Amino acid sequence: MTPPAASTAPPSRGDRSRIQDLGGAVLAGGETEDLLDLLLHSARRDLDARNALLVMPLTPDRWGVEMVDGPDSAELLGSEIPPGTATGLALHRADSDALETIGDLELGDRPCRALLGVIDAAEHGRGMLAVLRAADSAPYSAADRERLDGLAGLIALTLRAPSLGASAEIDDERSRIARDLHDLAIQELFAVGMELEAMVNSLEAPGMTPSNARIRSSVATSVQGVENAVAQIRLIVQSLRRERSAATLTERLRHEVGLATAGLGFVPSMRLPPHPAEMDAELPPEIAEDVVAVVRECLANAARHAHATAVAVSVSVFSEGVDRVVQVNVSDNGRGIDPSVQRRSGLANISSRARRHYGWVDALNLEPGTMVSWRVTLPVS
Repeated sequence: MTPPAASTAPPSRGDRSRIQDLGGAVLAGGETEDLLDLLLHSARRDLDARNALLVMPLTPDRWGVEMVDGPDSAELLGSEIPPGTATGLALHRADSDALETIGDLELGDRPCRALLGVIDAAEHGRGMLAVLRAADSAPYSAADRERLDGLAGLIALTLRAPSLGASAEIDDERSRIARDLHDLAIQELFAVGMELEAMVNSLEAPGMTPSNARIRSSVATSVQGVENAVAQIRLIVQSLRRERSAATLTERLRHEVGLATAGLGFVPSMRLPPHPAEMDAELPPEIAEDVVAVVRECLANAARHAHATAVAVSVSVFSEGVDRVVQVNVSDNGRGIDPSVQRRSGLANISSRARRHYGWVDALNLEPGTMVSWRVTLPVS
C-alpha cells in the first residue's frame, strides 16, 4: 500500500504558538529531566509518531538512545546507533544536511520511518532528536521538519542552560513579569471592570434602578478587587528587588503554572490569597513543599488525562475554629474521572502528602470535569 503524500502546508499559527509555549517553559527553568520529558512527549504527540528518542554520544564515535517517549521505550532505551550506518556517519561528521535526508532508521527488530533533527548541546556533544513512525505510514511534511527542528533547538537549550548562567538571561524577567501581571493583577482589574459595567447598565436601564444595598455591595467588591490588584503589583515589584537564592512559595507556584502551560496548551488560572507574602511566611517549609508538589501533580494529571480547555488553581489559608488550614483546589472542565481506571498513582501521591500532615484529599466529579481538593491543618507555632 502506498503511503499518503506528505503535506506541504506551512505550520499553523497554533503550531507556532505551541512552540512558543514550550520555549517559555524552557526559559522558566526547572529540572532538566522534566523538561526533556515534556519536549519528547510533545514531539511524539504533535508529529503523530509512535516513539520519540533523544540520542546522545556515548563516546566520540558512538551514540546511544538516552531517553524515549513511546510504547517501545523498554526495547529502544539504551540502543546504540552503529557507527558504520548512514546515521552514525552523519553524527560523526556533524553533518546536519545528511541527517535531514535519512528517511528511515532501523532500531530494535523493525524498520521505522524516521525524522531526525540535530541537537548541538555544547559540552554534552552533538546528538539528535528522532521521531519514529511505522515504515508504511505517511511521509513527514515540511511543517513536520520545521517543528522537529524547533523542538531539537529547545532540547539543545535545555541541555546547555545549566552552563549558560545568568549572562545569557535564561530567566527572562520580562516574560515572567508580563505573565504575573496578566494572570494576577490584570485578572483582578478585569473583574472589577465587569462589576462596574454591570452596575452602570443597571443604573441606565429604565425601571431597573438597583437598591442602595446592591450599589454598596458592588462598590465594596470593586474596591476589594482594586486592593487585591495593587497588592499583587507590589508583590511583583518587591520580588524584583529581592536578591536571594530561595524562591518563595508564591514564586514557585507561579513557576509551576508557567511550566504547565506547554503541556496543557493554554495558561491555567491561579487564585492566591490577597496578600500572598503572608501565606509564604505562615506555611512551614515541609507543607509549602507539598503544596507545590500537589499543584504540580494535579496540573500534570490534567495535561495527560483531562483533555480540558480550562484549568483553575486556588490556594487559600484560613481559620477553621482554632486551627489554621491550607487548602489547594485544582479544577478542570475535562472529561472527568474514568471509573474503569482502578490505579491512580497521581491521586495516591497527593493523598500520601495529605496524610503525612493529618489532612485529606477529595476528587470530585463536576459537570463537566473534576476538582481535586487537598487540605491540611497547619501545626501550632
